[in-house]
Amino acid sequence: MFSKKFSYVRNLLGVILALSVLLSACQAAPPAPTELPKTEVPTEAATLAPTEAPTEPVAKYNEAPMLKEMVDKGELPPVEERLPENPLVIPVTESTGVYGGVWHRGFLGPSDYNNYVRVVYDGLVRFSPDGSKVEPRLIESWESSDDFMTWTIHMRAGAKWSDGEPFTADDIMFWYEDVLLNTDLTPSVPKWMQNKDGSTAAVAKVDDYTVTWTYTNANTTLMMELANQDGGDKSYAVFLPAHYLKQFHAKYANADELNKMVTEAEFKTWAELFATRKNPAENPDRPVMAAWIPTTRVSDDTLVLKRNPYFVGVDPEGNQLPYIDEIQFKFFQDIQALNLAAIAGDLDMQERHMIMSNYPVLKENELAGKYRVITWSTFGGSDAAITFNQTYDKDPVVAELLQTKDFRIALSYAIDRDQIKESAFLGLGEARQPVPAPWHPYYPGDDVAHKYTEFDPDKANALLDGLGLTERDADGFRLNKDGKPFSIEISVVPNFANWPDVAQLVAADWQKVGVRTIVQVRERAVHFEMRDANEIVTELWNEDTTGFPFTG
Repeated sequence: MFSKKFSYVRNLLGVILALSVLLSACQAAPPAPTELPKTEVPTEAATLAPTEAPTEPVAKYNEAPMLKEMVDKGELPPVEERLPENPLVIPVTESTGVYGGVWHRGFLGPSDYNNYVRVVYDGLVRFSPDGSKVEPRLIESWESSDDFMTWTIHMRAGAKWSDGEPFTADDIMFWYEDVLLNTDLTPSVPKWMQNKDGSTAAVAKVDDYTVTWTYTNANTTLMMELANQDGGDKSYAVFLPAHYLKQFHAKYANADELNKMVTEAEFKTWAELFATRKNPAENPDRPVMAAWIPTTRVSDDTLVLKRNPYFVGVDPEGNQLPYIDEIQFKFFQDIQALNLAAIAGDLDMQERHMIMSNYPVLKENELAGKYRVITWSTFGGSDAAITFNQTYDKDPVVAELLQTKDFRIALSYAIDRDQIKESAFLGLGEARQPVPAPWHPYYPGDDVAHKYTEFDPDKANALLDGLGLTERDADGFRLNKDGKPFSIEISVVPNFANWPDVAQLVAADWQKVGVRTIVQVRERAVHFEMRDANEIVTELWNEDTTGFPFTG
């Protein structure tokens, strides 16, 4: 997560319109390998339209055979008793699924935590598939007061955690009263839960299935915020299994028993113990609301997830979801090893960590590996974008430049995006700003999409000269207006194959117009620590959320 201090401007590098490489295993032989596709970007979504969810309640519910067998043995209640009174109906995109099977994926271990999170992502609400709106998920509905100061959410009566215990307002109140407001667990209240004066917004239980959020000022973005509060990035979700986690909380647990658990787990404080026990990927005993339940740990060689018999969702025909019985994340030491497994046909469907530079060899091995390779046009953003930290304050000279619009525009003109596209992305995609795709409802228009993106070193030099950066050192690098040298740093992580290469190409372009640029390749954890400390000057990352409301 960005620190609240980290303000960023998306006006530089949009090398590729997110043509993600997606590998999908198939039973029948795929089409013969083809030549690389042309670089035209689709003007409409490369997805099938989902069916409409039924407006009337489903008359009869169905369940996976493995669950039906458990019901028949008396090991599980009937499906009608496991579902809420008004289940979440998830539209079908292509055709009704078939129960069963194991989905094999690859991941890079505990540091690749979000690989797991994004598969099981479940919030009270969530973004629609194209990111253009927020939809109900675990809750049934919501409304706001006319002044947007009070929001009321209505939960699904009868919804249950994966262990069969009720999912109620108490689970939200436990998060609010005992986690958010507990300084041992939450040292500082996140910005989205603050009023304008810095005080904390109020959350209150109305009844077992109704909760209110109240601010002292208008807050029109609460539901968007709730769509992100699912426990991703190892954060605390806004709903927690109170019935399970209270045993690890100092307010509820017996002090002697809690201290014993802390000691046995080799922690120093109860808060450290609580933080690990609340994390499903590190604690398979922790009940969840997601479609699949972790049964091993993210630190194991294989992270195994099995279907949740109490998941709140059904398809339009009344089949309780998910269709797939199990997901297995196999650990790989590095990205190349993961890609080799994909080429060998060992993965069923994988998009994360599929390297664009491997596209030709992936296509060549489609027949042998019995898989398909799809270049999937996503709804927005960029696979590589430079963002500027306009609140950076460690170096006043650099800080002033980062806050100067013409400096940022100059560096944008200095980038040879076509060269980067050819070198790092095999010529695929489109060089443009990181904005939603042309078919997306939030597409700002061609003018914005291509603003400042032409490669024009003359314009770049003229703008930099106009800022008074006319003097240069013996190596040809510009000096600040006071005659002293300065440099711009690009921070980049190695987790996503070609980012360091892109950063080096950008740095070379900036140096050609006299701006000394240093590329720092950092481990992800170090990069995020520096983000939180407001120490990042610029970073190279993707911008895959520009299709979401208010986030682009």
